[in-house]
Amino acid sequence: MIDLTFDRTIDPFEWLPGLDAAPDFIPDAEYTDLLQRCDAAYADILSGEVLNYRMVELKAVVNQYTELFHEVEKELKYYEGFDRFFYLFDAVFTAYLFMDQEGWNAFFALDDYSKFDMSEERNLTNWLFSYQALNEKIAEHLFYNSDCDCNSQEYYRISHLGIHIHKEDLTKIFEFSTLYTEHYAQLLKQYMDITWEDFFSYTEEDQMYYLRDNLFYYILKSRNKNWSPIFDLS
Repeated sequence: MIDLTFDRTIDPFEWLPGLDAAPDFIPDAEYTDLLQRCDAAYADILSGEVLNYRMVELKAVVNQYTELFHEVEKELKYYEGFDRFFYLFDAVFTAYLFMDQEGWNAFFALDDYSKFDMSEERNLTNWLFSYQALNEKIAEHLFYNSDCDCNSQEYYRISHLGIHIHKEDLTKIFEFSTLYTEHYAQLLKQYMDITWEDFFSYTEEDQMYYLRDNLFYYILKSRNKNWSPIFDLS
């Protein structure tokens, strides 16, 4: 008997059979129609062994199959036949959101960078602090897959599920990420000899105050030392 509390939309690696797996299951016309449309969409999206996309192509797939995705979402708890379309489209949609949202965020971060004199360390540290979350989000998509063989070609893998985007469409994201990490590395090198006393002495008037937690974490990590958050220190 199917577990009505199970939700296969949460984690594709947790799986239970659907009603359509039962030996006595007889599909009705609605099920058959939806399954055929899902199988056709799956074949259309999975055009090759490697899922290479330009941004415009990714957007076209999302626009074409979003309605079908929502239709399937209502039935996924009960039937397993729609799984492969659901998870493939979900990966494509997630990649599209990353490209659309973080691409624009990278654009605005670069624009913000150009408005201030970054030779002044306080301006630089404020910029690094402001866009720390963006850098981490981008790193999650890019650097997790940095060893993919495809990355030396025109496309770069941005998803552990195998979605690749043309490098031209990643220009702003790459530019921001490179700029951010280069500046951060320079600050690390500059402050490698920081002590606990210096660390705790920083106030809001000091240039490194707003980055001190994250900065010190990387310094200690580079020294192979353990680190714990400030509020856990005695």
